[in-house]
Amino acid sequence: MTPPPTDLDLFAQVPDPFAGEGDALPAPPALPPGPSPTRAELRGRIAAAVAITLVVQIVWVAASRHRVAMADLTPLRLGVGLGVPLALAVVAWATAMRAGRAGLGARAAVLGMAIAAAPLLFALTTLAVAPADDDPSAAVLLDKAMRCAASAALLCGVGLALAAFVLRRAFPAASSWRTAAIGTACGALAAATMSLACFHTEAMHLLVGHGTMMLVGGAAGAWLGRRITRL
Repeated sequence: MTPPPTDLDLFAQVPDPFAGEGDALPAPPALPPGPSPTRAELRGRIAAAVAITLVVQIVWVAASRHRVAMADLTPLRLGVGLGVPLALAVVAWATAMRAGRAGLGARAAVLGMAIAAAPLLFALTTLAVAPADDDPSAAVLLDKAMRCAASAALLCGVGLALAAFVLRRAFPAASSWRTAAIGTACGALAAATMSLACFHTEAMHLLVGHGTMMLVGGAAGAWLGRRITRL
């Protein structure tokens, strides 16, 4: 007669609950292809990207078929059409590039205010000083505005693409907000450039054809922030 199994024999029959768990571990993340750039190298790349962007704006004005005549560049037009968007671009860019107390950049609330302030201030100053539109219909107004908007989109896209390339995986926190501020700055710079490349000075044309790129650039920057500039 076979003796009954002992407790040790019964214990040995219990399956190991952790068997095969080692094979389920995910593969380790791939190492970066090269060392991260130093701060000096990053500053140099940013300076090069800014310089290329500014050269593109200058070349665009020089090659534009509708560039503004020097006689039409009154102090008021230079101050509102060129000075205001340039100042907004500088503020938005500086806010996005701030290192912050812990090196994590500005707070999302501060970035949000900079992003919202740029198109708002541009709209207020434009409505305050620009003449009313005299187009015979909304279709004519939109046709002219969309042509300028396409040009501004190209100018904004060049600057934002260069910034995203240089700042890839550079923002450890609030990457979407910071890149959105950069996109807003690129849109404001494009609006300033269009003030020298477009002879229209009517309020709605400036808002739709030139200033829209601040909103579009901010939205595009937020999208790029989640995919490119996020650390």
